[in-house]
Amino acid sequence: MKTLQQSPSLRAVFQQKIDTKKSTKHQEIHETLGHGFLGGMGSFIFEFNQARNKFKGNMGEWVVSLLLESFPDTWVIFNNALIPTNSGSLTEIDHLIIGEGGVFLVEVKTWKGSFSAYKDKWKRREGNNWVAVSGSPTSQSIYHQKMFSQWITSLMPNLPNGFVSAPVVFPIAKWIGANDCSVPVLQGIPALLQIINNSRDCLTPMQVEAIAQAVENLTFPTNTIPIPKPKPVKRQNPIV
Repeated sequence: MKTLQQSPSLRAVFQQKIDTKKSTKHQEIHETLGHGFLGGMGSFIFEFNQARNKFKGNMGEWVVSLLLESFPDTWVIFNNALIPTNSGSLTEIDHLIIGEGGVFLVEVKTWKGSFSAYKDKWKRREGNNWVAVSGSPTSQSIYHQKMFSQWITSLMPNLPNGFVSAPVVFPIAKWIGANDCSVPVLQGIPALLQIINNSRDCLTPMQVEAIAQAVENLTFPTNTIPIPKPKPVKRQNPIV
């Protein structure tokens, strides 16, 4: 599998967006805790948690990327790919994979423990209780799928229906139970490799190359067509 990269200038635009969000969060912490010791500790804890989560996420993404290298060079992968949204901004995808079997927008979640999901609402197990999880990975993935499909079909309108899949992969979770979620939920990297290997050809080599070039050459800002906020699509999702 060939690994391609987007331009550093595009990454710089996205990093600026992240830095702005972090600055806003620090301001909120200091407004709540003050600018003294408590505020400083609050900012430190926030940055520590951010760094820890980023490290865990990067490790999981690295393992997935390493295992995907065994695919033939007719397939292409972008790690931490950026795509345009309908608000004129950018959103990030852990792994954007393109091949004759379609496009796969892979979200990697290095969550530990046991989790359940029903209609994109997630809970984690704490002792004998199930506690709601803020932020739904499947809702995030269906959003990525909507945004990518909207953008790429505006450039290439003759692409086939259903060529974009947006699975969420949990490589280290102890147990995952997901039902009626909007996108496939996979436990373990082998399940991801299987779903890609078993995909039926739906794109021609020329379409694969054209999609890869569009992602690689993406610039900012991009012209996007506003669409309503996507709603979860009902789909029975077996536990993997």
